[in-house]
Amino acid sequence: MARGRKSYTLEEKLQMVTTDIENTKMCLQKLETEKKELEEQIRQQRLDEINKLMIQNGKTFDDVMAFLAG
Repeated sequence: MARGRKSYTLEEKLQMVTTDIENTKMCLQKLETEKKELEEQIRQQRLDEINKLMIQNGKTFDDVMAFLAG
């Protein structure tokens, strides 16, 4: 025979919700950290691509800065 659901007290329900909130906060912090790391990796990858193009075209950093300021 199937058993019925356990009936939780208000205190038990409050503790379960509090635990869920803490777990969600930790998960959110982890995701925010991962997002920042991925954004930094993308930024670095783009800088590497720009540097590679500068080298291929025989341009210096100052050449690029002058062009962009221009």
